[in-house]
Amino acid sequence: MTISSRAHYAIKAMLNLAFQMPNPVSLTSLAKKLDISLSYLEQIFALLRKNDLVKGVRGPGGGYVLGKPTEVITVSDIVSAIDINRKTAADFKGEPQSATLLAWGVLENKVQNHLDGITLAALQEETVARMNVTDSGVVAA
Repeated sequence: MTISSRAHYAIKAMLNLAFQMPNPVSLTSLAKKLDISLSYLEQIFALLRKNDLVKGVRGPGGGYVLGKPTEVITVSDIVSAIDINRKTAADFKGEPQSATLLAWGVLENKVQNHLDGITLAALQEETVARMNVTDSGVVAA
């Protein structure tokens, strides 16, 4: 399993929204912060919105906020929403199975299970903890 660059940016964007909660974040400011084009970010957010991971806030000061609490959004949810055309070993059913393809399927399952266990809340907590350690003069690992 690979995480595409589009999913990578989606994860970064979702973390950005998590740190800005409850304030909406405009796609223009987010595109600048992530150093990507606005149209590319709009494509990403269309998929995130379709999967109820973000919701739009209209009006002055509007933008996007998370569609669910950080405790329930996993990295796996984000990757699955973005990489909708990703082929997995399971997609090759009915074809002759090589040991390599079967092993790849086992690895994909392990990575998927790991990503299922990582929430935005957990990433936020660890980031804040590392920032506090760094701010106190201790170098973070």
